[in-house]
Amino acid sequence: MNVLFRSPLGVLLAKPWVDRAGLFGLRRWYIPLSRLWAAANRAGPDVASFRAQVGTLPRSWPRTVLQGLLERHDRLKWAAYEARSDWEAASFGSGGDADPAVLDRRRRVAATRHLMTRSTFYPLLFPRRPAATRWRIDPPGSVAMPRALALYAVTLDAASIAVSRAFVRGGVREYWLRVPTPSAALRARPGSETLYARVVEPADRHASETLILGSGLCLELELLDVTRDSGQRLAAQGWRVIEPISPYHGLRAMPGFYGGEPFFALAPAGPLDLIAGQALETALLVAWARGRFGGKVAVGGISMSSFVAQQVASHCSLWPLEARPDAVMLISHSGRVEEAAFRGELAVGLGVDRAMQEAGWSREALARLSAAIDPVEVPAVAPTGIVSVLGETDRWVPYGDGLALARRWKLPEANVFRYPLGHLGMPVQLARDAAPFERLRQVLRGT
Repeated sequence: MNVLFRSPLGVLLAKPWVDRAGLFGLRRWYIPLSRLWAAANRAGPDVASFRAQVGTLPRSWPRTVLQGLLERHDRLKWAAYEARSDWEAASFGSGGDADPAVLDRRRRVAATRHLMTRSTFYPLLFPRRPAATRWRIDPPGSVAMPRALALYAVTLDAASIAVSRAFVRGGVREYWLRVPTPSAALRARPGSETLYARVVEPADRHASETLILGSGLCLELELLDVTRDSGQRLAAQGWRVIEPISPYHGLRAMPGFYGGEPFFALAPAGPLDLIAGQALETALLVAWARGRFGGKVAVGGISMSSFVAQQVASHCSLWPLEARPDAVMLISHSGRVEEAAFRGELAVGLGVDRAMQEAGWSREALARLSAAIDPVEVPAVAPTGIVSVLGETDRWVPYGDGLALARRWKLPEANVFRYPLGHLGMPVQLARDAAPFERLRQVLRGT
């Protein structure tokens, strides 16, 4: 994928049209197929259970056809589960002499095959597509108004983090971290009780700087069988990269949902718990990295995880000194959660705004609640230590609010990168242009 992004064809992908095409594909195919896939995960080979969850399948679909689809899916699901169990046992110490590199590859291959069974459900999109989301919207009045002090003033024990066995592949060293989440809210979300994070670093030299880099909504890169990814690319540039797995995604997916679905299906508490909880987890990783390696530590986030990074920049003064980052990078970010939920094209395209309104939420009520996870007026990290990267045609996470935040926080002009592209074009751009990461390195080195 990185080869494609860096090729001449990558220029065409880093353009505004990609967002329009991507949103059409998400709404028309990927999200409905993901809902069928999640229903199959929950139903196993039980056709009646699958029909009940989907609710839109005509009786004309033969039971034998559905049975065959579900049984094949179930075999691949359990194969992925077993491969993951073997990998985890070997990586974290109880798997004997098994090679963690081989088991990591086997885990990724099995997980990718399981994810790809989405395509086998394509015929079931006709004549009527299933609902895109298993909505479980919290009614107004059921969600307490949180305060930053209550969300973030908790004990952080970096010594509790387990470190897996390492292996070297493609010139970089990889290993994993595992620890119970410090977030009480996430401990109550099945599947997300444990924090996993992948560490990628140069194999032939010491990395002076560590970057903790969060991912975007519905991205489960740790489940994909790829030869080279963004973490490996950054490690080749001299970074140590820690990639936390976001709650509700991949290794932390919630049963009965597809990866990322609870972020909007369980609104507004679902996104609040993820953003605040992952911010706490990031603080724990900062403390671990600083204690283990020394040197400077930066926190970054793209799209969904940019809201996490904004929370870190806003409230890290509540944490011990060792848990506070030296710099923060915000990629494809926006200043207000309610703006992204009610006006962002992705949220509107998925029907989040309609679902919230039907559940009784007004935009004003959501704004009052989301204020707890919106950026503060004056960040706890110095403006000179914050780098902003924005796409000028981004309507998924509205560009205008992101730029307004950069201005309100008085970021130096050298720290603000703006590109003539949208949301989906940003990863392509960053694969082709390392300037924002070079600027982040300069910020960390005080140059």
